[in-house]
Amino acid sequence: MIKTLTRGTVPLEYVEYGDAGAPPLLLLHGWAQDHRLFRHLAPLLAEDHRVLCLNFRGHDGRLTDVGDFTADDLAEDVLEVIDRLELEDVRMLSTSHGCWVNIEVHDRLGARSIGRTVVVDWLMQPFEGFHTLIREGCAPETVVAARRGLFDEWTEGTDNIDVIDHVNREMTWFGERMWMRACREIQKSYAEWGDPLKRMTRLQDGLRVRHVYSQPLAAGYRQFQEDFARQNPWFEPVHIPGRTHFPTLESPAAVAEAVRSFYA
Repeated sequence: MIKTLTRGTVPLEYVEYGDAGAPPLLLLHGWAQDHRLFRHLAPLLAEDHRVLCLNFRGHDGRLTDVGDFTADDLAEDVLEVIDRLELEDVRMLSTSHGCWVNIEVHDRLGARSIGRTVVVDWLMQPFEGFHTLIREGCAPETVVAARRGLFDEWTEGTDNIDVIDHVNREMTWFGERMWMRACREIQKSYAEWGDPLKRMTRLQDGLRVRHVYSQPLAAGYRQFQEDFARQNPWFEPVHIPGRTHFPTLESPAAVAEAVRSFYA
């Protein structure tokens, strides 16, 4: 059952699993996604947690037109949900560029943060082709082609029906205006911080991060993260063999195990 909180005139939907008395675990999707990204993962995590899958503003089932908004607005919404639901020592898991929101929330929580979080398939070392597609995704005349380029990169070599359906039906459903907004906000984040590792380093004294990922597939990308982790013990990369950008759909049991062991 989808529940709804209202922040002013903005509906904030969430789906809840598990025992209400268990430790809370808030799942945050990326842009142009919703709670369906966690349909296989949430029931597994609910064995140990009260799992809440939040739909960001504008990502509700009615695609409510709430006007333009930013990643900062999404972070404020998450903080509102935490306060309204009186979630104490809340754990978080975020995916893709919803992770910028996750880290911003922990930054703003300060001493209220539990001091650890999970990020899933967040591009730690962006490449020029990625920046090109994000830049082209900001413009009405190139957004559709840019989105297709990202989809092809994320799903190359898979026949996983959940992943294919998520990309071609669920993510496309949000429309070009949302995609342009997403690309604008992603571009802003990389322009401000350079890459996610620099963003998280700001909180290194108070936040331990586990990065659970499958893509990119290159061995050099895995080595890059392992080398960084040796110098920065607050960062823990966990590679899950897979073909796609969506391990919560492709490999939910492996993701759940990585989350459980981290928060145990």
